[in-house]
Amino acid sequence: MNKREKTYLAILDASWNLFNEYGYHETTTRQISQQAGVATGTVFSHFPSKAEILKVAMYRKIEDVIKNAALSDTHHTPRLKLRHYAKHLYAFYLENREFSKELVVCILWQQAYFVDQLDAFKLTLYSETQYDAAQANIMMDCYFMTLLQGLCNEALTADEMVRVLSNKLHLIQK
Repeated sequence: MNKREKTYLAILDASWNLFNEYGYHETTTRQISQQAGVATGTVFSHFPSKAEILKVAMYRKIEDVIKNAALSDTHHTPRLKLRHYAKHLYAFYLENREFSKELVVCILWQQAYFVDQLDAFKLTLYSETQYDAAQANIMMDCYFMTLLQGLCNEALTADEMVRVLSNKLHLIQK
């Protein structure tokens, strides 16, 4: 790993720690640079904004959640696979509610950044059956609408969100 990559990762790690300690909005790029041991300009040479740092950090964390959930995935249908992964992902999003809300805003305006991750996820759901693009897209709509509902309703737990998602998926099942 070269120096630039190490600096990039140091900034990501420092920002994630600070976001968790002080909150996303309260964390400054100056704090991030100090925690990472770099100049503030160096932070901006790697990331154009604090929102970009959060976007990259969340992308990486979501990848980790998906990889960990894959270790216990024994399901054979896309619907059951989605329920399995959703339980892990919803728990992560709720544990990081503030960041997750910011990420949703990013996704609305910068969907292209997450297209590869989302496409790979849809293929994971269909790893044991023939891929159905229309059904996969509808399932993702249900998943994301349930996520929004959970992020807006602090009383909902990840398990309750999975039940809501299951009810939606049951209605669209072929």
